[in-house]
Amino acid sequence: MMSAAASPRAAGLPLDSLSAWARDRVDGLAGFVESRLIAAGRSNLTYLLTDSTGRRLVLRRPPLRIEAQGAHDVLREYRILTALSATSPVRVPIPIAASEDNGPIDAPFYLMDFVDGVIVRDLDTAESLSQTARGRAGAAMIDELAVLHRVDPAAAGLETLGKPTGYLERNLRRWAVQVHENAPCAADLIRLHTQLLKAMPAQQTTALIHGDYRLDNCVLSPEGGVLAVLDWELSTQGDPLVDLGWMVLYWQPSAELADILPKGSGLPGFSPRDAIEGQYAAASGLDLSDLGYYVAFAAWRLAVITLGVQGRYRAGEGAGDVVDAAELTRHVEILAATTADQLRWQ
Repeated sequence: MMSAAASPRAAGLPLDSLSAWARDRVDGLAGFVESRLIAAGRSNLTYLLTDSTGRRLVLRRPPLRIEAQGAHDVLREYRILTALSATSPVRVPIPIAASEDNGPIDAPFYLMDFVDGVIVRDLDTAESLSQTARGRAGAAMIDELAVLHRVDPAAAGLETLGKPTGYLERNLRRWAVQVHENAPCAADLIRLHTQLLKAMPAQQTTALIHGDYRLDNCVLSPEGGVLAVLDWELSTQGDPLVDLGWMVLYWQPSAELADILPKGSGLPGFSPRDAIEGQYAAASGLDLSDLGYYVAFAAWRLAVITLGVQGRYRAGEGAGDVVDAAELTRHVEILAATTADQLRWQ
């Protein structure tokens, strides 16, 4: 099931005013009596809310500090979930209601249904799945990714979401701005940015992409099926191999990467990486000869994101998590080395 922070009442959520707001918009909802922080620090903040009858909803709001303009736009995420849930077979949590900045928590947020299932964020949770279920999980994730990449953005009402072409160039430019000269590993990340620009492959096709597609952003059934895909804040139109490269970076990572990324997919039973790639190639018809570039781009982007996370923690705005800033610097170093390794094979 979804894991949650130990604190029964998460800081920053006024349950009385939030309950009054939600009762006007959610049929049959009683007052909220508990809120638990599910995810913090590295993304939009996610809370599990429980009302007095035991009904559970999920609230998503931005982090307490935002480095990049346009990042962590929860109302945009709400729009994407609304469109996908209404028009496509993509499995997403059902969005319920959204609020602008002047709502009951003084920040934009939205509510969605809680999807009860297994989120593999660590070895213990992965071990709770049978080997048969683990084997199904990788295949189910690729099936779900292929379904997403076949969605017609116009038919879903998302034709204005981002730009269909130029994804890699645009995002390399966007994330490079976040690498300040005095940041840890700045020189390496800037050098790698130049290499990524030079080695950039042509975009084969355009699709609606998730932007953060990985095992721990999927809610699985005990049998290994995908019940819902979470965390759509980076979704846009773009190059679908960006999603596959991101998933592959996290999938059965090397020993060094496994020290900083979720380890669950390395357990026996999970599909090997070449099977994942082959299944996607067959489902999409795309040429994966440049996939190493997309894994390099994923590692570089994650390094830059990690720098931003480090800045939030140093400013005391991690919203609950306790992380060693020096340890995050080591993560950036490992990710930079991974980027270089992947580019070397291109």
